[in-house]
Order: sequence, then C-alpha cells, then structure tokens
Amino acid sequence: MRIPKLLVLLAVATALAGCTGQGVDPAPEAVSEPDDALQSAQAALKDDHASAQRVRFGSPHVGSGMNEKLETSGEKPYRLDIVCDSTDVRKVTVSITREASKKQVDVTCAGTARKLPARITFPAGPPVTMTAAPASGDPMGLIVWELNTLDPTKVQGCANEIVGC
Repeated sequence: MRIPKLLVLLAVATALAGCTGQGVDPAPEAVSEPDDALQSAQAALKDDHASAQRVRFGSPHVGSGMNEKLETSGEKPYRLDIVCDSTDVRKVTVSITREASKKQVDVTCAGTARKLPARITFPAGPPVTMTAAPASGDPMGLIVWELNTLDPTKVQGCANEIVGC
C-alpha cells in the first residue's frame, strides 16, 4: 500500500505549496494576454467616421505573420487600418500590393500607451494582398487589421496610397 501513502503525501505537498503565496499579490505579467492585446488593438481601430463600414477583419499573431488577399471590388473606396499590440516586438513591416504597385508600412507595436493605426486608403479595384513576415522567436502579440469601405466624400488625404500621390 505504498501508492496511497504517496498520493496523500503529494496532495498535502500540493496544498501546502498553494498556501505559501497567500496575501501576496502576484507580480504583473510582462506580456499581455491575447484577449487583452485584441481588446487594446480593437480600441485603437475604433473609427469616429460613421461612414466607414467594416468589410473584413483579422488578428494574426505577430509570430505567425500574415498573408491575406483582400477582394476590393465595388464602387466605394477602401481604407485598411492596421495596428499591432505586442510587448515583445517593436514594429512590424506590412507590405500592401495591388498588381505592380507596392507600399510598405511600418506599424509600431510596443512603447505607446495609445496605439495609432496605420491607415491606407485606396480605390475599389483588383484584389489587394497584405503580408507581414513572422517575427522571430516566440513573441506574444497580435497584428489587428480591418478593411473598411468609405463614403467617397469622406476620403481624407491621398485617395490611392498604394500607388502614391
């Protein structure tokens, strides 16, 4: 009957180990949880323009990178909003291509209390491909993006940032 005594001993040791930290606040975690990162990034994407209508949304891990083909047909112009939330990665470079045109955008991930999204506006037309290389190591964090259509009268600045103005 050595097994039951061993199980009792393990149960007591486990119970005592759980009691040793009573009354002590755990140290704050250096890396945010994926749900926290998603909520933080989504808050940064909130748009004060009622004319923007979400078409697609994604939130890949910075360690996975991304490769998305976005259909952008129709009549209305599009705006791609991208934000990164990671304490492990300083920035990600996102490449946006449409046919022969390519634009690269550096998106800051860490070091800012209020994250500002990178916003790229372009007209409806052929599909747009959005890519980012995977971050090295095993980083925590997300690249959160949102594709919106806009009221043509609400386009601000350059109307085709992929080609350039």
